[in-house]
Amino acid sequence: MTDQIDASVTIAGGPGDAHPGYELLDRLIALVDGGTTDLADDIARIPLDHYRAPERHEAELDTIFRRGTLCAGPSAAVAEPGDFMVREVLDKSLLITRDRDGVAHVLLNYCTHRGAIIAEGEGCTQRHTCPYHAWSFDASGTLVGLPGAEGFDTLDRSTVGLVELPSEERAGFIFYTFDLDATPDAAAHLGPFAAELERWNFAGYWKVATMDLEFNANWKSTMEAFAETYHFPYVHGASIGPGVIGNTATFDTFGRHHRLGAALVRMREVAAGDLEFDPFWHTSMLYWCCPDLMIANSPFGAEIIQVTPMVDPGWSRLRHTYVTMGPPSSEEELEVAQVMSRPAADAIRLEDGPVLQTCGPGLAHGEHGFATIGRNEPGVQNIHRQVDDLLGLRSPS
Repeated sequence: MTDQIDASVTIAGGPGDAHPGYELLDRLIALVDGGTTDLADDIARIPLDHYRAPERHEAELDTIFRRGTLCAGPSAAVAEPGDFMVREVLDKSLLITRDRDGVAHVLLNYCTHRGAIIAEGEGCTQRHTCPYHAWSFDASGTLVGLPGAEGFDTLDRSTVGLVELPSEERAGFIFYTFDLDATPDAAAHLGPFAAELERWNFAGYWKVATMDLEFNANWKSTMEAFAETYHFPYVHGASIGPGVIGNTATFDTFGRHHRLGAALVRMREVAAGDLEFDPFWHTSMLYWCCPDLMIANSPFGAEIIQVTPMVDPGWSRLRHTYVTMGPPSSEEELEVAQVMSRPAADAIRLEDGPVLQTCGPGLAHGEHGFATIGRNEPGVQNIHRQVDDLLGLRSPS
């Protein structure tokens, strides 16, 4: 289907000549010709307790998620002043906004009067009003409306704004931490991965659609589904799978983070010398930004996939945001963007989801001791290696 859509309609930005596909071309051709993929040094055996043990899960929550740097979402999700979105992360509700000056904020979504939830969903507004007593707050979290003000005549309003989490916007994403005493440092968090992200100009992308899901699966099990193409022929065989050469991808690390260079099906023609290479149409870059962000690029834009744990080790949340390489300049471009967002979301909701729902109980109750991660799954291995490293544990072997 993609080959029947004019690329000029759907590709308005992106890295152009800096597309990493050009750098990976020779490696991808060798993999396609050899019918193989980049391989890890050895098989990894992940103890099942890493997916289910309460003490292990609590250590991950405390060290990685409550004190570490996380991604609130792409800048495109709150692109204009007044834009907002609500997310549930761990046991907290977050209100992510952009104020009149264009500054993004990550706020706790609780009224400072009596604790009610302030906002739901997503939209655009300059005020967020509590449904309980109509206290209202602007996009920066400042209290700007107080009915019955005479009852609070001694109150210093500057002390009762919404609680703001430390955050910083970089490379088209909003990063934050739950640690109120921390100073966010997106550059340190990204390290060498920052340059790779910046080449895509994600700050200029445009949000098409958002989807939220919950899975009966540990967060690492859910994230694993987006760190390999091994499963594509089997899980996505009737949908997006035929467009991808399954189990064929390059693998590169950028500090804690990684990139898979997946070969799309027409790379076979490129490898045979029958087709001129176009990285937008013949490759897909699949990125993992440790610990909670996955980015899957396509000719039409990108899927932003955020996976976070829930307090129960057997459950996780996934937010899927589909973005294009800039706002549509015509009705035709808008229609293409909306149409192309659906297969990506449906593949997760209707295909990955049911499989993950079976993996969760299997990892929670299985007696086989270990999950066996193949040499052909270096991205999956890297997720576990980085989690172990962040916990100060030896990497799995």
